[in-house]
Amino acid sequence: MALIAYLPEIAAFLIFIMISTQVAEVGPFLILGEIGLVGLLFVVRPMAFAEILTRWWPLLLTPIIATASAIWSDAPDTSLRYGAQFIFTMFMGVLIARLLTPRRFLIVFASSVFVFCILCILDGRQGSSAEGPVLIGLTGSKNQMGYEAQLLMMSALAMMLMGVRFIVLRWIAVLSFPLSIYIVLEVNSATALLMAVGGSAALIGLWLMQRFTPGGRLATIIGALIVLAPISLVIPEIVDWMNRFLFDTLNKDPTLTGRVFLWAAADDLADRRPLLGYGYQAIWIGDSSESIGLRRLAGISDGRTFHFHDQFRQIRVDTGWVGLIVFVGVLAAMGFALLRRILLRPDVPTAFFLVLYLLMVLRAFTDIIIMPFSIHTILFAAMAVYAFAPTTNAAPAAAPPAPRPWLSRPEARGRR
Repeated sequence: MALIAYLPEIAAFLIFIMISTQVAEVGPFLILGEIGLVGLLFVVRPMAFAEILTRWWPLLLTPIIATASAIWSDAPDTSLRYGAQFIFTMFMGVLIARLLTPRRFLIVFASSVFVFCILCILDGRQGSSAEGPVLIGLTGSKNQMGYEAQLLMMSALAMMLMGVRFIVLRWIAVLSFPLSIYIVLEVNSATALLMAVGGSAALIGLWLMQRFTPGGRLATIIGALIVLAPISLVIPEIVDWMNRFLFDTLNKDPTLTGRVFLWAAADDLADRRPLLGYGYQAIWIGDSSESIGLRRLAGISDGRTFHFHDQFRQIRVDTGWVGLIVFVGVLAAMGFALLRRILLRPDVPTAFFLVLYLLMVLRAFTDIIIMPFSIHTILFAAMAVYAFAPTTNAAPAAAPPAPRPWLSRPEARGRR
């Protein structure tokens, strides 16, 4: 009975690890495992599935449109197959979020990332980069390995700020910091380091703001915007400084590893079919002249794991303005809902999801943040659910008590 009671936590823990693992040899078995876990959850919690289909289906509109694009796609079988995978991945994220409170989700996620990163180090698999071989472990790339380290640092910090009770979780939080720093240094990713440090700083800032009244939090945000507004007058100088820092100090490729050429190609393709696009994944995997030319431009023979390194351009090429308007609408609604929640009823999980949302939006301009069988998609779906769900699990609007000495023993805090 205890196993059934904690089945959502166990299933979520395993799904987080399996979906983060991008090893071709075991890929089909991992997908079968994920389907099996979802089926097991259906047997135990069938009403959760009915609720998603009747209440939360708008969150699935982007993958639904991707699947429907098989009707007009240049490669209908490809669009139907990958669209169905996309729907399943988003559905898993929504399901896990509906079965777990935000606090439990964060604890399970932090624990799973900790275990996954250890498995990556033990695996020791390396991949190529401009700096030479770097650790990629069970992930598919250097960027993904760095992203896992970023998630590890931020989720561990969130557990600390929440004041978790169990000693095992406390030590996971403590050990996660040196582990995440080690991985970031191993993959030699300046972007991952900046995102991890910046995201952690923002999380601490939002945690401190919990002690303000709602009006105080709103005034703080407005004040920050007023202070930062004059910066817009020197944006050209800032961009010039950032370019010098990226290209001279960090030795980044001025073409962002060929991204600017991909973006130009994406814009040209999108202008040819502006309304509905070419069909989900059809342009990279199809056999049309556009697909063949694009793969030659990118220097690849297999486009299944490649993309335009821009979420908005990718959606516009795949499903046109129809798909892009729906995606941007959901994205904007999520942002407003999370901001409203952090202003009125803040807590650490909400702060974590808001910071993660902001980092995802920034990342969307240079990478893909939602795709089939990706941890990003799971997190995106969960963020959407927690943004719009009733605030039954949110912290009260009043100032929270002083932080507990989270490394102390329970009896030292007066517990019996």
